Amino acid sequence: MMKLSEQQYIRIFEVMVNDLASYLRKYNLKSMVLGVSGGIDSTLVAAVCYEVAKRNPDLQFYGVGLPCSTNSDEENSSATATMKAFCKDGFYWTQNLQEVYEHVEKVYDNSFVSTPISTGNLKARLRMMYLYNVAGVFKGIVMDTDNLTEHYLGFYTIHGDQGDYKPIGSLWKHEVYELTSALYNSYFTDEAQREALHRALVITPTDGNGVQAGSDMAQIAPGHTYEEVDDILATYLSAVGKHPEEFQIEKQSLYEKYDVETVDRVISRHIGSAFKRNTNFVGTKREDMPEIRPIF
Repeated sequence: MMKLSEQQYIRIFEVMVNDLASYLRKYNLKSMVLGVSGGIDSTLVAAVCYEVAKRNPDLQFYGVGLPCSTNSDEENSSATATMKAFCKDGFYWTQNLQEVYEHVEKVYDNSFVSTPISTGNLKARLRMMYLYNVAGVFKGIVMDTDNLTEHYLGFYTIHGDQGDYKPIGSLWKHEVYELTSALYNSYFTDEAQREALHRALVITPTDGNGVQAGSDMAQIAPGHTYEEVDDILATYLSAVGKHPEEFQIEKQSLYEKYDVETVDRVISRHIGSAFKRNTNFVGTKREDMPEIRPIF
């Protein structure tokens, strides 16, 4: 995959900041609300929001930490460091959602037995409910922290992790790391901000929901890196739609570069999560119901 220089990443960061500011002004929005987990994605988005608010004093940035018991001390302290570094005093806080989660979970106890995935999704959706309420109060939008790798792997919760605006949605996960590193090395000079970026760069990435112990890569491709996973995804996606023989050649090259189990695992996760990426209308359309006139 193409390797960018630090200065190229800095220019990308500037585009992100300008685009977000333009979006807010276009729709007369007054604030950005971000759930801060302590991981690299939310820390990078916090840096984008910070720059927007710094350059546009009438726009506010609210950072909120929303941990449960499954969030580690390392994640919680990293989240606090990020909020202190990139949010103004009085514009960030932490609200532990464990008690709320336990209350909601009890509602289901008599109906069925929850699974680790379902309880993780419940936590993500509770966080999003909280964030959207804050955004409603302050006439703002909820910031999305998903990246391109997560998008193609379905590594997110529908109506949970998704927000209104995706600053980093077009970046592969390894590019998120490289951009954050560029900001640490060549952009931010404030020590608190550099410390927050450094924490995000070295912290073990997890889903924060207790779905599986260890890093995110333990779920995606054990023993491999994000750069390798991104290479598998990008190569596979570029081959889709090609002549069957060409497609098989591309797939075989991945098998030789990595291993069959890893490649098939990544591809299977991509295919199995296709329903999450269907942004078109799903269901019976109005024009298919002859008793009802079309709207337009």
